[in-house]
Amino acid sequence: MKSNKTTDPVGERLRSITSDLKRYAEKRIELIVLRLGESFSKWIAISVQRSAGAVLVLVGFCFLFVALAIYLDYLLGIPGLGFVIVSIPLFILGTLFIYLKPDRLFEELQELFENEVIDAIEQNGKAQPRQLEGPEIESSLNKER
Repeated sequence: MKSNKTTDPVGERLRSITSDLKRYAEKRIELIVLRLGESFSKWIAISVQRSAGAVLVLVGFCFLFVALAIYLDYLLGIPGLGFVIVSIPLFILGTLFIYLKPDRLFEELQELFENEVIDAIEQNGKAQPRQLEGPEIESSLNKER
């Protein structure tokens, strides 16, 4: 009978510890998911902002090229020649972009992505709670009850 009384508090204590560990693991997983979501949403926001900026710059260049073509038409006095002169460098540049391999751009984007992932992982690592040892574990468990 005496052994039942001593094992019963031990069994209770083990069940308590396992439930605490389970709760701790669940909270850590939730924290990691939240931080990854935060990093992902920040990356999306930056991408949208840069894309909108790129579109505005592209529209600006289109207006600039049309204005330059109209001005060259006026200077040369031959209708359409200004548009031909403006379009030739654009066709050459477009052809270079199509047929050249984008290795440098790919490497830069890959490095940027890797750095962002490493930063997000390091931020998750810095936010880890300190490890409790010995009597601190018992006092923290007693406080939760």
